[in-house]
Amino acid sequence: VANTFRGILWPKFPEMDPVTHSFVTKHQNVFREGDRLKAKLWVDKSAWPTKKPPLAEFEFDYEWEGFKTVSRTVNASITDAQLVRGENMLLSAEVLHEKSGRVVRAKGGLVKAMATPEVRLKYRLLSGAQCPEEPEPSFGSKGTHIARGIPMMQVRLVFDDTAYPTPWARSPWTPPLFVDEFWLTNDQLVKLNHTGANIWESQVQFELMGVARWRFQQHMERSLEQNAKIWGEDSEEMLQMRDLFANTNPYLLVVTLVVSVLHMLFEFLAFKNDVEFFQDCDPETLNKYISVQSIVVGIFMQILLLLYLWDESANLLVLVTSLVGVFVDVWKVQRAMKVEWGKLFGIVPIPTLVSKVNREKADNFDGIAMKWLGLILAPGILGYAGYTLVCDCHRSWYSYFLFVSSSCVYSLGFVLMTPQVFINYKHKSVAYLPWKKFVYRAISTFIDDLFALIIRMPTMHRLSCFRDDIVFFVYLYQRQIYKVDKSRPFDEDGFRITALAPGEELAKEEKKQK
Repeated sequence: VANTFRGILWPKFPEMDPVTHSFVTKHQNVFREGDRLKAKLWVDKSAWPTKKPPLAEFEFDYEWEGFKTVSRTVNASITDAQLVRGENMLLSAEVLHEKSGRVVRAKGGLVKAMATPEVRLKYRLLSGAQCPEEPEPSFGSKGTHIARGIPMMQVRLVFDDTAYPTPWARSPWTPPLFVDEFWLTNDQLVKLNHTGANIWESQVQFELMGVARWRFQQHMERSLEQNAKIWGEDSEEMLQMRDLFANTNPYLLVVTLVVSVLHMLFEFLAFKNDVEFFQDCDPETLNKYISVQSIVVGIFMQILLLLYLWDESANLLVLVTSLVGVFVDVWKVQRAMKVEWGKLFGIVPIPTLVSKVNREKADNFDGIAMKWLGLILAPGILGYAGYTLVCDCHRSWYSYFLFVSSSCVYSLGFVLMTPQVFINYKHKSVAYLPWKKFVYRAISTFIDDLFALIIRMPTMHRLSCFRDDIVFFVYLYQRQIYKVDKSRPFDEDGFRITALAPGEELAKEEKKQK
């Protein structure tokens, strides 16, 4: 893979033809290093206007080292009538090579046409009034696209001193000059309005681009075009991909690609050890030392998040991954609890979860913790639900319920881990916990923190990526203060210790020493 990537950025061409055994003819760039060039930039309704003075006119040497970016600020202006007719304000550039008289040109619009996004109406649920939304002006008479202003235009001249053989070049060639919009994401665009003229400030820059970066950008543009045919040009997946490459430091991006592989590995190891732990533990141990009720409440929270993400048209891969997690948690709960049917008011049958073993009232630390958490959090949840019902707009009562539920899950989800902290405190021990699973999960969580810094996501979801770190450090603190109990019936991984014959015990000791 590395060799393929290196071949794309820095291709090598043979000096000899393997068939004719003669030297291969190669063609050089007309713009040689150190040559004097003259550049002009215009912003007008037409490209390269002859009667209008240029926005900028300057000379520079075709040299990679020492070139300084030329920057100008322009107040772009366009009316709603021009947008309806599909007209645009154009940035045009021209570079003249004085020795040969060759000219390269490029142009680009200061207004970007985007596919009209789907508008989902919102209402005040109590009054039924529709919430006003400011419409964006259409680009063209068909109404299939909207217009937004571009706040920064980058004109790039490729610096390339490579000699290309046929068919890459058949004669001396000139380097590409183009208006670069690849790194521009939709969240950086300026929203326009219908009230007369739209005026916004746009930064125009002229600079050289290295040939390796230009080849990489060309390769990425072709890949994104292929993906756009599958996902759609303005799909959330395409926007996140472009935003990832546009707004992430290159070194951080490389690190992210590497740790992504490690993330999958640690997630698999955490899943494997978690399943092994619950499979080997009996129901009595799970009910006594593990907060099973937290897992049950967590299942309902994950289901609510699944419905919320589905309602928000989230990525299908995220939905499938969350669904697998729900199934695993359901399997873990049935290891410790069973379903019994009761009757509400003696009439309505309802399912209830009960422990598979008899438990003493004083030993139900899990239930005590969940009871107090419920009493403490209920007023805040009800207050927030009432506030957003009165002050915010929602698409429907169903969307309102999912929004409130998901907000509570994102903001209060970490409290589901506090019952386990309470159980550890009451027993003054953490030896029964699946520490291998916790360590693998913690490493994966720290990697999720890195993703949260570079991937665009809602603020509440971003904060939820950091909440598990706090509880894990609490677990580490408890592991430090609660010393090892030699009389406990569990090993360091939480599995029950069985009596060994003298020969087996000696063999285990020798194996441990090795």
